[in-house]
Amino acid sequence: MVRKVFLLVTLCAFILLAVLGPLSFLTAETPPVATNKHPRLSGYTPGGFILENRIKDLYAKRSPLLQEYFTTEVTVAAAGDIMVHSPQFHSAFAPETGTYDFSRHFMEISPYLQQADLTVANLETTLTGPAYAYSGYPRFNSPPELAGNLREAGFDLLFTANNHSLDYGETGVLNTIAHLEEAGLDFVGTARNPEERADGYRVNLQQIELAFFAYTYGTNGIPVPRGKDYLVCLIDEGQIVADIQRAKENQGADAVIIALHWGQEYQRLPTPQQRQLARRLIDAGADVIVGTHPHVIQPVEWMETEHHQGLVFYSLGNFISNQRNRYRDSGIIVYFTIKKDLVLQQTTVSLAHMEPTWVLRKNQLGPDRYAILPVNPLLLQEEKMEAIDLSGQETQRLREVKEETEDIFWRYWE
Repeated sequence: MVRKVFLLVTLCAFILLAVLGPLSFLTAETPPVATNKHPRLSGYTPGGFILENRIKDLYAKRSPLLQEYFTTEVTVAAAGDIMVHSPQFHSAFAPETGTYDFSRHFMEISPYLQQADLTVANLETTLTGPAYAYSGYPRFNSPPELAGNLREAGFDLLFTANNHSLDYGETGVLNTIAHLEEAGLDFVGTARNPEERADGYRVNLQQIELAFFAYTYGTNGIPVPRGKDYLVCLIDEGQIVADIQRAKENQGADAVIIALHWGQEYQRLPTPQQRQLARRLIDAGADVIVGTHPHVIQPVEWMETEHHQGLVFYSLGNFISNQRNRYRDSGIIVYFTIKKDLVLQQTTVSLAHMEPTWVLRKNQLGPDRYAILPVNPLLLQEEKMEAIDLSGQETQRLREVKEETEDIFWRYWE
């Protein structure tokens, strides 16, 4: 209470100083058109807008404490590829009920998904439904129960534009959307109509307007149905730039997050072409780029261009899959923070934290058992590793994942 009173008195003092200070500012140049976005600073007469600018100038230069009070922030967590190979859905089958339950796969990692204000990932399968045979690679169709388990684990939004989006054609796209919505999950990257595609996904959290768009390099040679280009968003630089500009200029987005399904599978570094495209998209106004598809972790990069700056995560690896080769059995959860100054209407993005993950797969004379493990916390808890019944070889793999992740993730960080 004392702090709030102090801040209120400080703000009043700034206003008085602006009013009682040198009066020459009242005859300044024609004021810029005001947006009136913030209720505390709206409704002024034209001369009042000059006063508003005066207050903002004093605010920016003289009171870090006041700036902190009028700053809001939101944290987004992003995970990599959610894949469901056939051994995974066999392990989730409950014969007594004839249903599927993937919740055990996410039990250990769920608390880390729920730490953020919004948690996202790439859904690299379809939920076409039981009328079609469930299948893994090369045409994915997973039990719809997966959607509810992902929501319970802590996910809010899934990227649905990837090379497997059209594995079951238009029916697969539409049924996947229906099952996600039924589970309370949002989606972006596929759509049911042109308007839904153009909107992307927008959400207001902590007074910060976020816009998400997702795109894929292709759909494994399966053509998008003629006249229905909206079904799957393909990577088209001109279209992506137009989406970014529309979101910021027409829809009031404070930050735009772009998901790109791109790159070369199993390569630990992005191509020069990817880095060039990322730079152009950041320059166009993208604040964060989240990459998927290589199935291995790639570096993060902070980019500063002529017109803008932002974060690029080239690949977050596999969140869960049945791939067991080195580098493909691990992933990473990244946490980035978006801060907004409510007075100056300025937004900044920063990397807050990263958490390496590893997919444990055990076979105990039955279906494989899967669990996504948080690497760093687990290595600090020997009793937890014992409870999970990790072998010496599995514990060693945890240590290797930690070292591999730190080595590659920070490769471009300066």
